[in-house]
Parts: sequence; structure tokens; C-alpha cells
Amino acid sequence: MPKEDRRAIHEATLTVMAETGIRIHSTLARRDLQRAGALVDPKALVVRFPRDVVESLLRKVPKTLVLAGRTAEFDLPVDGTHCYFSTDGCGFAVWEPGTRSRRDSVLEDVRRTALLADYLPHVSMYTPMVVPHDVPERAHVAYGVKAAMESTQKHIWSESTSSPEEARTEVEMAALLAGSMEELRERHVLSAIICTVSPLVLDGGATDAALVFAEHHVPVHVMSMAHMGVSAPVTLAGDLVVNHAETLATICAIEAHEPGAPALYGSALSGMDPRTAAYLGGSPECDLLCASTVDLAQYCGIPHSEGGFGSSARVPGVQASLENTFATLTVAQEGAEIIGGLGCPDGSTLLSYEQFLVDHEIAGMVLRILRGIDVNPETLAVDVIEKVGAGGGYLSQMHTLKHVREIYRPMLWDADPYDTWVQKGRKDAMDSAQEKVAWILKNHEAAPLDREIRTELDRIVKAAAGKGT
Repeated sequence: MPKEDRRAIHEATLTVMAETGIRIHSTLARRDLQRAGALVDPKALVVRFPRDVVESLLRKVPKTLVLAGRTAEFDLPVDGTHCYFSTDGCGFAVWEPGTRSRRDSVLEDVRRTALLADYLPHVSMYTPMVVPHDVPERAHVAYGVKAAMESTQKHIWSESTSSPEEARTEVEMAALLAGSMEELRERHVLSAIICTVSPLVLDGGATDAALVFAEHHVPVHVMSMAHMGVSAPVTLAGDLVVNHAETLATICAIEAHEPGAPALYGSALSGMDPRTAAYLGGSPECDLLCASTVDLAQYCGIPHSEGGFGSSARVPGVQASLENTFATLTVAQEGAEIIGGLGCPDGSTLLSYEQFLVDHEIAGMVLRILRGIDVNPETLAVDVIEKVGAGGGYLSQMHTLKHVREIYRPMLWDADPYDTWVQKGRKDAMDSAQEKVAWILKNHEAAPLDREIRTELDRIVKAAAGKGT
């Protein structure tokens, strides 16, 4: 997006924040923002943000951070020079390829997908991908985070936190992993998604949860999902203004409550079917919206995470893979730091183990494209070209042997000729993915947590499940 367009959207957003305002259902957030200089209408619960207040609070956001794994080997510097891929959460069903039908998601699906993420090299962090229907509703977030902590060493990114009580439970669990509450402030082994409510509303429970995370410096990915034409203007620029306003308002609330708390500009914007107003993920408009949020986050100097996967295809397969490829490549080439959503078509509501593996291939290819071409005397290979000469061959050259390992090699498919492919059973990508999933789950084991930590996690989760009974 041209710099002048970024500026125009940002200026329009500041106008909306100052004049229309944001309805904030958190008493604590309204109080903090009023102390910071915002104007609060206590009856309408609307907060209006003078420009200087927004600018002052945004300057408090750390420009870089490290999303930590269980061990330093899996730490992820978020500093504008990396691109990471993550799963996403909010799925409530699982695709069964044998019967081509859906079933309710359960806690075992969280454990299994976390184990897959632990194994797959292009998945840098893990979000519990589905809501487990077989645990108490009030504690499904805690159960999902616990299963993730037990099944992967990679950074954990929680989702669906909707109350400060849930946030406190997650903070307590994360402190166990980090070593203490004090160490958790420095070592961010957990981050959390907090969603806004478009248009221009911050939910009370979710906002209070964000403030709990902020108090302990657990990074918060502020996620607006403004739906063009439905919960935001139908124009792309107007949709971005609503998204930008909600996101900046939440970040301002975080910084007014806990100056210097880490926050990320996270967005998962969607297109609209012009005939029905239905959600479209993976449409060209959706891709442009998600890529533009990268531009807006960079304009404000805020670390960011974006939607990239999340096709609106109702089932895994060709449509989901095609839409995910275009969306992810578009967002990545714009400079996205974290791209989420692998393995969940139908607008991130349906878990497909097979699509997870195919999306992992997409992520690997995108990362290879982002690396570009190395140009130096060694890779220009003028001496090798001189040696082989016109009409020669390169397979026998040591230069080829040395560099052939740099070529991207897919996990799921190869370049076998047709007859060989037939002899191997005519397997397509989904067949190969199904086999690979089974192999990983059978053969890969996650590094175990210490017994004391497992015991304490059990206690915390059972306590969360028992609240309110």
C-alpha cells in the first residue's frame, strides 16, 4: 500500500476515534483511558480519543519482543526480520475424510494437533485449534492450553479468552512454565488473542482479560475481524478504518493500564459474498485487507500478526489450498511477521488434519520464496559454467552436490513419473497427508514436562473447571 494511502487511512481512523468514539464495556479500561486523557461518556460507555492521547499511548508499545518456547531453541524474535507460521483457534468440528462428514471436536484433537505442530518444521507456534466439547465449558481454554503445554515445546498462543478469570488461570499456568510470575514478565512463553466486536465495540470480559494479561506482560494479539459490508463499510478502505480504530483503541487501553506491556496488531479481516453477505475468506478482497493490516501496523511501528489461512471452503481440498496459497503469499510478501490459521477451512471453524499438512507445505514454499535468490560468486558459478562448457551436464559436478540440498523438498509429494505414481497407489496430496499424519502421531513424542509442573497444571485446570459449580 502506498505511504500516502496508509497515512489517509490512519488519519481517517484518528478522526473516527476522536469523534465517533469506541464503545468500551470495561469499567476498568474506561477509567484508565480517562486518566490518560481520553473523553468518557459514562452513560453511552463511549470513549473518545484525542489524537495526542492515541499517539502518546502507542509510543509505549515495545517495538520488538521475543515469543518464547519452552526452551530457548524455540524462541521467536519478533523484530520485523522474520516470518512465522502458526495454527489458529476457534474450530468446533473435525473433518472425517473416510465418511466425508464432521464430528464434534474433543480435547484429544488439541493434543494431537499440538503434537503435529511440535513435529512440523514450518509451524513456529501453536494455538489450540479447536474447542474441546468433552470438558467443562467454563474451563475449555485452560484445558486446551494445558494440552498444548504438554504436547509441544513451541510458543503457545491462546485463543477464546473471554473473561479476566480465564486470563488469570492462563497466567498462572504460564508462570509455571516460565519458572515464576517474575520470570514470566521477561520470558513470554504464552501470548493471547483478544478479539474486538465490530463495529467499534470492545467487549467487557475480553477487554478485562487483556488487562490481566498486560499486568503480567503476557503479549496480547489484538484481533479485529471486521466483515466488509456487514460489521464495517463495504469498501476496503472503510473496513480498514474500522479495523484500525478497534485495534488501536484496545492497544491504547492496554498501555493506559500497564505502560510498556507487549501488544501486537493482529487482524483477520474477511470479504463478503455480494449476493448473500456471507463470510468469504481467501477472496481477493480478503487477501488485500489482510495484507493492508501489515502496512498499517508497520505505519504505527507495532509488532503484528495476521490471518492468512482460513479459506471459506466448506471442506478441505483444492479450493482451500488454492485460496490459502494466494492469501498467505500475498500477506507474507507484504512483510507479515506472524501468519495464522493452518489446517482450518470453513472460516477457521473446521479442523482438517489433512489440510493442516497441505497448509504446512504451502508455508514451506512461501518461506522459500521469501528467502529469494542468493547472488554471490559461489552461486553465480561462472567457473563451473566455464568447466562444463556448451552442451555439457551439471549432475556430476561437485558444485551441484554441494548446493542441491538447498532446493526445497516437499514433505507430501515428489516428482515420480506417472507410471511410478500409479504403482505407488495413485495417491493424491490428501491421501499422502493422511498417511503422514498417522506416521507423525505414531512416531513423534513431545519432550515431557517435569512431573511437578504436570501435577500443578492438573490442579489449576481442575480448580478452573470447578469454579461456579
